[in-house]
Amino acid sequence: MTARRQGGNEPLAAVDLGSNSFRLLIAKEDGGQIVPISTYREGVRLAGGLSDSNEVADEKLAEACVALERFRERLGTIPRDRVRAVATSTYRVAKNRAALLKASEQALGVGIDVISGQEEARLIYLGCAHTLPWSDQERLIVDIGGGSTEFIVGQRYEPELTESFPLGAVTLSQNFFPGATVTAAAFRKAEVFVRTRVEVLQKRYKQGWPLAYGSSGTIRALHEIVTENNFGNAITVDALLKLKGAMIDAGQVNRLELAALKSSRAPVLPGGLAILLGLMQELNVQAIEPAEGALRLGVLYDLLHRSDEPSNSDPRSITVARLQNRYGADREQAERVGTLAQALWADVAQPAPDPQLSWAAAVHEIGMAIAHEDYHRHSAYVIEHSELYGFSEQERSTLATLALGHTGTLKKLNRDALSSALLKRIVCLRLAALFCHGRVNDVPTANLRAQGDSFLLQLDGSWLSRKPLTAALLDEETARWAKFGVALTLGLRG
Repeated sequence: MTARRQGGNEPLAAVDLGSNSFRLLIAKEDGGQIVPISTYREGVRLAGGLSDSNEVADEKLAEACVALERFRERLGTIPRDRVRAVATSTYRVAKNRAALLKASEQALGVGIDVISGQEEARLIYLGCAHTLPWSDQERLIVDIGGGSTEFIVGQRYEPELTESFPLGAVTLSQNFFPGATVTAAAFRKAEVFVRTRVEVLQKRYKQGWPLAYGSSGTIRALHEIVTENNFGNAITVDALLKLKGAMIDAGQVNRLELAALKSSRAPVLPGGLAILLGLMQELNVQAIEPAEGALRLGVLYDLLHRSDEPSNSDPRSITVARLQNRYGADREQAERVGTLAQALWADVAQPAPDPQLSWAAAVHEIGMAIAHEDYHRHSAYVIEHSELYGFSEQERSTLATLALGHTGTLKKLNRDALSSALLKRIVCLRLAALFCHGRVNDVPTANLRAQGDSFLLQLDGSWLSRKPLTAALLDEETARWAKFGVALTLGLRG
């Protein structure tokens, strides 16, 4: 990928809203490389505020917002198109995610992308690969977060296998070591819990790694404790077992007297240690070294290639092209629909092309590979249940909604859940698909006007008079929108 986000020498920033810590990285680009300027960390431990019903407590939400307001001040001089904030495990699982996300965005002052575990893994690998020595060999990278653990195998800058498990240092510590109490029995239960969940990796990941890399704060903390207390020269199973023994002997984490053990990290250390022991034993990893790169660095490298307009270098466009190939999409038809949809979008929204419309047009028919009848439902299902590298959860939801809503009745859509922009996208895509139903390059010169929930479509009357089927489809379309509470009026010229 060679395209670069415009911005001259202005800095970039990545905000990583993890389950244990919130982190901010401010950096600059120099010859395609990210050079850190400053970093900030807030130990919010958001996952610790999850109730049994997976709702983030009000007091923990308030604490998170205070931290994000401090980040907001530090982001004050950076252009908003040079900032990307991503949220991980706790934001994914929280039952009150909508309220959590809304309050967080208001506090931070920028939009926040909730990313899937697989997308998190991809970005972690991207960040780590840019800091490790160049190698053509496969590498295993592990990231133990507060609420999830990611495993990635890749070569050079390309991840090949990505997995994410809901195993986090915070959640495991709460469940197996409540009150930071450590016993041998608790460790046995925790390690069995971890190994039974990661054993599925044996079939996909090779067993026997002389060296792996860890990108998380948990792994860096364990490395410091192990090496500075003479448990070993690196993170090995033997060294971790010595640390485990010291924890069990102490009985309580706060009774441990170890060099490099920080009070802020201590409460979640038993869970992190249990995860690392379990995965090293299950995959026969001989040693793990900390990697300098992390999720936030990967976010910045990814940001360099993201665009507000459709771009072949954008990772999301690459993912869409792969979907087209996998499901044998009719690319000519997708191009027809996309071109007309963008022309209508320019009338009702903005002159710049909209990437969401382009991606939706590209994949709106992929469900035909499953069945022609109700293919739009199959398209939406595939999108909802596929790992779409580069897409946030919100973007994937929008893409699925556009695929589902581009044809057929409108009652399958939730009117109250459609923003003004999404409603306009659906109107543009439906009209484009309608006019291209013949799958030939004979589409009208159309103009679309919007005022609130009302749309006026203007067409050449002589063109429409030669298209009785299209005229009938337009009558049906206006009736469907009327039932949906949206006025679509047809105006004929000439």
